[in-house]
Order: sequence, then structure tokens, then C-alpha cells
Amino acid sequence: MNVRHVVLIVCLNLAQLPVAMRLLLVTLLAADRTGSFAVAGLAGGTAAVGTALTAPWWSRLLPRFGDGRVLVASGGLFLCGQLALAVSHGTAPIIGLAAVSGLCTPPAAGSVRALLPRLVPPADLTRSYAVNSVALEVVYLGGPLWVTGWVALAGPTAALVASTVIGVGCLVVGGALAPSGRRRSPSPGPPLLAEPAVHTLGGAYLVYWVCMGAMWVLLPAFAERAGAAGQAGLLVALWSAGSLVGGLVLAARPPRGSKRNSYLWLLGTLAATSLLLVPPTTVGGMAVSVSVFGVALAPWLAVNDQLVAASAVERTAELYGWLTTAGQLGSAVGSAVAGPLADRYGGGPAFLLVTAALGTGFAIALRRRRTLPDSAPT
Repeated sequence: MNVRHVVLIVCLNLAQLPVAMRLLLVTLLAADRTGSFAVAGLAGGTAAVGTALTAPWWSRLLPRFGDGRVLVASGGLFLCGQLALAVSHGTAPIIGLAAVSGLCTPPAAGSVRALLPRLVPPADLTRSYAVNSVALEVVYLGGPLWVTGWVALAGPTAALVASTVIGVGCLVVGGALAPSGRRRSPSPGPPLLAEPAVHTLGGAYLVYWVCMGAMWVLLPAFAERAGAAGQAGLLVALWSAGSLVGGLVLAARPPRGSKRNSYLWLLGTLAATSLLLVPPTTVGGMAVSVSVFGVALAPWLAVNDQLVAASAVERTAELYGWLTTAGQLGSAVGSAVAGPLADRYGGGPAFLLVTAALGTGFAIALRRRRTLPDSAPT
């Protein structure tokens, strides 16, 4: 990869800051304006539903009109929606504008992942996807600290505006660096959602996001039950730090075997290491467990991205859009199911939901492994 490609990856991942932190930002803003966490939760949910509805549509536009144009256009609409949300008051306007924000979510994640096979030679593709996963983990690692700092300094409105401005600014730079022109139209063939590989990857990705939605609820609940509610952010950061380390290792030493086998091994490792989340009763013990659990996360996502690109070929961006929809729905299910478990257990057995989700994903992928592309060694 040359410097231009690295800057493109970094910019399009930083552009996801207001989206990655949206649940936190919307929750803080809505709770501050209405005094109700119920309204805050509903606003975050409507934003997620909006994203799920339009993600495939935005992604289809990328090859048709060019990544730069679509990113800048969607970024402009997203900026308007976020700024309107920032100055809104009252339950209905906040919920409605959160939904508008979701509908206008730029397809930055799908764009950068679909562009990588066009930018780097096949031998460097695994390393490139690993760098992309590392960049995204940096956003999730630093994002909560960024939001917390702005909230302490100037309040939730300033945090929302600052995150949005930074995100859209990086989106514009990334759009300018993206290859110009349209991509070639997809060759005639069966509908994308009819492909067996898409069923396998989509099913595993959906239940992976059930795990993610559950973790965002269960880690704060564990910290509160352990008598250290203020340490919830630290546990989330350590989870991302473990993933960051795994991604760096993959970038430095890409596996030589088939991507199909790497995908299965890494997903199985995630399921197995999630069992480490059940025994801890102290924040210190959970800090170790959640760090180890995170190590296989970024590498699995990187290999998953490579299999998605190999499965969809000319329709990669659209497939990422559908995966975004699946991810939003899975996250909503995971957080909804984890809530009652968190109230009852706080930690311990509640984390078996994470294991069950990842185990289901591993079972789907293992049973249907022959539908996955088996890339040649790189």
C-alpha cells in the first residue's frame, strides 16, 4: 500500500466516528434534553432502523455514480440531519431527526472495503483489510474518550456537533482520494441475496452482531454489579485494545493458508474465548478476560471482509450494505435480549448469550463451509 491508500483507509474509518458513537451521542443528547432514558433508547433505535433501511440503497449507488460523489452527497445530508438533531428539543423532534440521521448514514464502511481490491495487489489484500480493521478499532477505542471529553468540556450538543464535523470532513477527504469514475456494471447473474456464500456470511455476521449488541449492555452491567460502574468505559477500551493487537499481528504476518480456514478458526476462537467472560467477579479479572476475547476480533473481521469481496466481486459494495442491515438488526436483538439478563445476573451466566451467538455463527459457517470461497494462499 502507498501513502495515498493508507490515508484513504484512515479517513474513511475516521468518517465513521459519529456513526460508531451514535448510540452514545444520541443517548446523552436525548437524556439531557428530555430527562428520559426511554426516549433516548427509542431515538437510538430509530436511528439504527433508519440505517438498516437505507444501507443497501446507498451502497448500490457507489458503483453507479462513483464513491466520491456518493460519499460527499450522503455526507452533506448526514451533516444537515445531525445539526438539526443537535438543536432539536422535545420528544417527537428528537426521535424523528434521529431517524433522519440514520436514513442519511454515509456508506463509508462499505466503500473502503469494496475499494481495497481495486487499490492493492492480491498479495497485499489480507494486510490491507487488517489495516482497515485496525483503523476501525482505533475509532472504537478513542471514540468514547473523545465523546466523554467533549461532554465534560461543553456538553452533549457540542460532542455531537464536533463528532459530526470531524466525521464529515474526513468523509470529504476520503471521497476526494477515492478512484474517480464509475465502476463497471455487474454482469448478469442470479440475485445477490440468492448466492449460497452470501447466506453463510450473512447468517454468521448477523449473529456476530447479536454478540456485539449484547456486549455493549453486559459490560456496563458487570461493572455496576462489581461495584465499579465508572470502569465500564475501561472494559470497553480494553476489549478494543485486544482487538487492535490482533489486527496489528495479522497486518504484520498475514496467514498463508486459505481464507476459508482462517475464517473458521478465528470465528471458533472468538466463540471459545468468550467463555472466559463468564467466571470473573472483579473488574481486574474481567479486564484480562475481555482483552483476550478481543484478540481474534479484528483478524476475523479482516478475513470476513476478504471473503465478502471474493463472494460478491462486482457487487461488493451492495453486499456490505446488506451486511450493515443485518448488523443493525442483530445488534438490536442482542441488546434487547441482554437487557433482562443483565438485570438478573449482572455478569457471569449472562455472558453465555455472547457464547451462544458466536457458537451459532461458527456452526453456520462450519456446516456451510463449502459455500465459502477458498482463496488461494497469498
